[in-house]
Order: sequence, then structure tokens, then C-alpha cells
Amino acid sequence: MTSTNTTRRRPAASARQRQRLGVGEDGALPAWPVLVFLWGYPIFWMLGLLLFALVIMAVPMLAFLIMRRRLFVAPGVLPWAGYALWMIPCMLMIDTLGRFVSTGVQLSQFIALAIAMVYIVNARESLTPARIFNGLTYIWIFVIIGGYLGMLFPEVRLTMTIGQLLPSVLSDNDYVRELVYPNLAEVQTPWGAEEPFVRPSAPFAYTNGWGSAIAVLTPIAIGTAIGHRTARAIWLLVIAVIAAVPPAVATTNRGLFLGLAVGVVYVVIRLAMLGKWLATIWVTVLGLAVSAVLVMSGFLDGIIARQEVSDTTEGRGNLYVETFERALASPILGYGAPRPSFFSEISVGTQGAIWNTMFSFGFVGLALFAAALLTGVLRTFNAPNLSTLWIHTSIVVATVLSLFYGLDRQLVFVCLAVAVLLREKYLGPSDYWSPEPLPFRMTKRAG
Repeated sequence: MTSTNTTRRRPAASARQRQRLGVGEDGALPAWPVLVFLWGYPIFWMLGLLLFALVIMAVPMLAFLIMRRRLFVAPGVLPWAGYALWMIPCMLMIDTLGRFVSTGVQLSQFIALAIAMVYIVNARESLTPARIFNGLTYIWIFVIIGGYLGMLFPEVRLTMTIGQLLPSVLSDNDYVRELVYPNLAEVQTPWGAEEPFVRPSAPFAYTNGWGSAIAVLTPIAIGTAIGHRTARAIWLLVIAVIAAVPPAVATTNRGLFLGLAVGVVYVVIRLAMLGKWLATIWVTVLGLAVSAVLVMSGFLDGIIARQEVSDTTEGRGNLYVETFERALASPILGYGAPRPSFFSEISVGTQGAIWNTMFSFGFVGLALFAAALLTGVLRTFNAPNLSTLWIHTSIVVATVLSLFYGLDRQLVFVCLAVAVLLREKYLGPSDYWSPEPLPFRMTKRAG
């Protein structure tokens, strides 16, 4: 697969301007805008700012990019920018202020995501693979901790947040309110249930968000531990995986199980295709062990029990049919935002990123979104080592889960990883994108 590097020249900034903004003499970009987003994730959540975290940090990223003398865009990054831009004309189809606010927030997030990807591609000297993947692994651990918070304090909702300062046009919006006043768990009592289902969700508004975050971040955490090549990193990974079991069981989240299963099976197949039989056996054994633990812990029993009183599978199927049929009536620009269903309490265009894109932004938007995801999968398919293979697997898992889950904030994790992999592959040489990469602690910064 061929690739091209795009270079855009800009007027050079003065030495004083570069010093004030933190840009190096050679145009090197500082790491702190991305690191603040990653390591400040718990703070953003407690302040009710998780919805706007990347948008806030994209402002200094954009300023630094403007100050840089030249920009590189790795192949596979531009489709995300194209998708974000397509959302703008689709907003003309919105019929209420509340829906305009929701889509406006969504648009700002995807624009910020595109800026962050370009920034990571150009911040190779400061944002090494280790710094990005360590930060994403830290978020993975925080999500596990959030699961325990939801189990212990299911009725708690954070109220002393930025939501107190927002204008009513924002705070009165259902979508925004759930995010600026975050709850720790979803407590559901379907008709016929003997007792409520307490399903952890923190630091996300919904349990499905917690499950999908664990599903896409676990391969990244595994790849990161392998990249460090130390016994300490592997033991920390094992401890964290074991710790994740109780909140995972409490969520009774089918997508979590599906995502992890897809990831493990995919890695096993890829390793077998490469003839790495010892690694294939290890991953297979560990995957079967984790599956056995989940089964013995009652994870599947919990899913079955919830299905008996809440048949979400049939409801989702009917909603998908309605979504497709109504999307045919506005195939180009879509509807700009989800709309109420004709038969369900759940709005059309909310049960999966693919369906949301199809309904809200038409089949053009769907093609752009699917191209962005599949481009990430295909361009990183030839991952040269076990660490990059696991990171690449997170993209595969996210692509599968996009059929069922919205992935509003989970896509951020995947796209940051995609930006690193594309940069290391196409803007080489790279000590990380190689058959025998150096351990993270020894990785050199390529010029």
C-alpha cells in the first residue's frame, strides 16, 4: 500500500512567540496539551467537563500547529477531518434548538479529534508511543476504578460541576445534562424484575459506555504492557484485568463480552497466520481462562436474567429497521440529529455509531465514517510486532462495536492510538513500527 506525506508551509513564527507558546526552535510541539487530556481525565470527569475535555485541549493544540513551520499529515488521518466537515451542512436539517445543541457538541468533538490526530502526527519528538499508550492505559485503569465506584455508590450523581455555570439552553438539554452531571451507575428496574439492576457506568453516563471503553482500551493496555517488556508491566496488567472482572460482571453488558471475544479471536487468528504458534497458544489459553472466569462469576447468567425482563435485542432490531427506512427519505444530509421513534421510547439514530451516522448525516456521512474506521484498520493491518498488533486490534474492536454502541468518547481513545500507529508507520524510520521494536523505555526519537 503506497502512501504520501503532505507538507504545508506556514509563515515562520518569531523566536519570542515560539518560546512563549512552548514551541521548540525546530518547531517541535510540546506534549502537555495531549498529556493533560490523558492524565487529567479523572479531573475533567469530576468537574463535569469530560464532554468538553478534548475540545478544550484542542485550542492550544491548534495554536501550536499554526505556529509550526510545516505540517505533516499521515495517510489515514484526513478521512476523520472530512467526516467532521460533512456534519456542518447536515445541521441545516435540524428542526429544534435542543437537537442543534446536541449535534453542535458532537461536531465540536469530532473537529477536536481531527486536530488532536494531526497534532500527534506532528509531535513525534515529544509524544512518543510510550507517552500516548501509557496515558491510555492509565485511563483504562481509571475506568475500572469507576466501575467500583458505581457498584459501591450507585445512587450518587456529581452535581458540583461545570453544569452549574452553563446557560439553560445547554444545561436543559437531556444529552448535555447527563454528561455535565455525571452519575456513577445506571439503576434499572424493568417491569417484572425482582430487584433493580445496578449497572456501573462511571466515568461515562451510560453502562454501555463503560463496557465499550473497557473493550477498546483492554487491547491497548495489553499492547502497552508488551511494549515495556518488563515483568512488572505484565504483572500490573494481570492484576488490573482480574480487578476488572467484578464491575464487568455487574454491568451485564453484552457488548463488553462481544468486544473482548472479537479482540482475542482476532489476535489468535493473526498470530496463527504469521506462524507464531507459541504466542497463539498463550493467547488462546489466556482467552479461555478469562472466559471461564466470566462464566463462573455469573456474567452470562446476569445477561440472561436481564434479557428475560427486558428484551433489548428485539427492540434494537425493530429500531434499526426504522432507522434505515427513515434514512432512505433523506439519504444525503440525513436529519442532522436523532429523532423520536414511531413505536419506541428510544430515539431513532441512537443505538450505534453506524446507525447514528446514517440517520443524522445521511449515507454520505456513513460512507465517510466507515471509510475513516476501515482506513485505520487496513492501514495498520500489517502490524509488525505483538505490541502493535494488540493496539491495532483496538481499532478492529471499535469497528465491530460501532454497529451497536455510540462510542461518543470511546472513539477518542482509538483515534489517538490510530494517529500514533500511522505516524510510526508512514513517517519513519521508527523503532516501534518494526519486527523487533526497542522496549518503550529505550525507544529513540526518530528525526
